[in-house]
Amino acid sequence: MTVTDRPAADERPDSPARRGPVRTALPVLRTEARRGVAPWTGVCTALTLIVTMAAKADSWQGDWGATQDLLHSGATLLGGPLVAAAACWQGARDHRRRTGELWNSTPRARWSRTAAAVLPVALWALAGYAVALAASLLATWPYAGGGGPSPSVAVADGAFLAAAALLGLTAGVLCRWRLAAPVVAALMYLLLGVPTYSESAARYLDPATETPLENQLPVWWYAPAMALWTCGLAVAALTAVVARRRLAALVPLAVAAAVAPLIVQTGDGLFREDPAAGRLVCTEGSPQICLSGRQEHLLPQVEEALSGLTGRLEGVRGAPKRYVDRLPVRNADEAWMPTPNTGWYLLRGRLRHTGDYAWQASYNLTERECPGQTTEDMERRRTRATDEAVGLWLVGPGGGLFPGAEKSPELLRLEAMPDAERRAWLGRFMTTRKSCDPAEVPAL
Repeated sequence: MTVTDRPAADERPDSPARRGPVRTALPVLRTEARRGVAPWTGVCTALTLIVTMAAKADSWQGDWGATQDLLHSGATLLGGPLVAAAACWQGARDHRRRTGELWNSTPRARWSRTAAAVLPVALWALAGYAVALAASLLATWPYAGGGGPSPSVAVADGAFLAAAALLGLTAGVLCRWRLAAPVVAALMYLLLGVPTYSESAARYLDPATETPLENQLPVWWYAPAMALWTCGLAVAALTAVVARRRLAALVPLAVAAAVAPLIVQTGDGLFREDPAAGRLVCTEGSPQICLSGRQEHLLPQVEEALSGLTGRLEGVRGAPKRYVDRLPVRNADEAWMPTPNTGWYLLRGRLRHTGDYAWQASYNLTERECPGQTTEDMERRRTRATDEAVGLWLVGPGGGLFPGAEKSPELLRLEAMPDAERRAWLGRFMTTRKSCDPAEVPAL
């Protein structure tokens, strides 16, 4: 074959023109994913979320819902602006290098250049979020009880991070200012944070709106609806900037506009009650200690924390037959006790501050809801002093008194009573514990 018989470059089997646009873009995409700002986006996203979660581990480690609630807030309010800023810096790269005209003179399609620029940032951001999600769930797993993480919220958060990358790149392509990236991050934080204080149903269009996962679950279509809403707006914005046929942006925009009314009209209905949270699980024997199905694994600890209170009321006429962790209490034989959720009472699956926990249950047991009555009334003051004395005695030594506080005369008289006399008096007191007539309450 002579030199003149050699095939043209675009006719060779391995030429870019013969390989197709997708196969041509893959090597570029791999190169972009290994260098530049994209890998650092994933690292920073993972570190930001992991540090945020670790700093507040006491408030979530032990409950699936609390874990994902905090991770959702971090992914949207912190991760979203961070990813948008990184993508904005990536999008402004041609401006900084002054290579825009050079790229426009090449036969390579503009959409392929855009995809090669934004996809690595989005994928690395999703990888960083996945690492933080896995670390948080693994930290919760040894201590959490019933239920589990919500895949819908995780998918919606991931879709939002991808949308943040698209929006950030769009801003970078449009703006030539070198400080555009931090400004984009600040603006996104404000746009996400301010609507969370609203009471309108439109707040659910904000991806950063709180997800009440401690006792509720999202509806089955929550994830696809939020993904179509956030990604639809982002794809429309990017298409309007980089596509040759800008009218194509109307398609994703129409999809987002169609989903938005469904989200707003549903409002609070986006989250329904978790069946496990609505189901009561009780101990055997009397009195019964009842918790929701999601807290069932804590029943032995709660029963032990209330053992002093229930032991002192054993055999007393009018004493509660069941303690429940929900309000309002509709049965006269029931009494309320605090929900041992994460935070003050629960730390890594262990019930702490058991004395305060028992005091809260005792206080509610002796608290009278009497509208219109004030402590200025002499009879009401006497009744209140009696109620407080009974509550403190039921908790036991050191349960409700502040360090150094003196015992009231009513509490001293109750402690000085013989057992039989005190049991008989408590029976009269318990039968009137919900009465608002001071004359019916036996005095100490």
